[in-house]
Amino acid sequence: MPTLFHAPFTCSLAARFAAAEAGVELEIEPLHLRSKNLAAGGSLYDVNPLGQVSVLSFDDGTKLTETSAVIAWIQVQSKDNDFRISPDSPEYFQMLRWLAFCATELHKGLFRVVFYKEATDEVKDRVRALAPLRFQIIEDHLNGRDYLLGNRFSAADAYLTWFFVLSDHAKVDHSAFPNLNAYRARALSRPTIAALIDDDRALDRRLKELFSA
Repeated sequence: MPTLFHAPFTCSLAARFAAAEAGVELEIEPLHLRSKNLAAGGSLYDVNPLGQVSVLSFDDGTKLTETSAVIAWIQVQSKDNDFRISPDSPEYFQMLRWLAFCATELHKGLFRVVFYKEATDEVKDRVRALAPLRFQIIEDHLNGRDYLLGNRFSAADAYLTWFFVLSDHAKVDHSAFPNLNAYRARALSRPTIAALIDDDRALDRRLKELFSA
């Protein structure tokens, strides 16, 4: 069974969302992101020289990095026809489009700077000011849709849902976008999503007790 190296509330939670919704089983290897320590011993740097998640490790020793790639792999493994999208389908490329949008415009484009402790408040505010244009794109797309690809929760939604787990903490204001806010409430209230968020809260407390000075 593949192993997902996971730090609470980081982007690897998006991969956990995807796996749970897809019915794909993964072993979870918890880690403390700030110290890079693995709960089972060793360092995240031994797994990924960049010291970043997501990382999926396979039984043959090969690894898959980058959250969008990990989520795309998970969705292909799903046997749930309401979740899995065949690579032969035009919808597959729409899914890849939104995975890429989440990875570049939201995750790296916004969170990477806002959560970077060395960035000044001025720089963070300038980056936050870029958010409304990106939100408007999603807002318009969600008009008449429950989720990014229509009325079913897809792998791309797993990534976007993770963004909204942290958006308040990042002080990114999306209150002016009704479709976006309805989407956020809908996605975060899904039983599998809510359960994993609760699980991450407990895991975060445990890892801080283990590794925080």
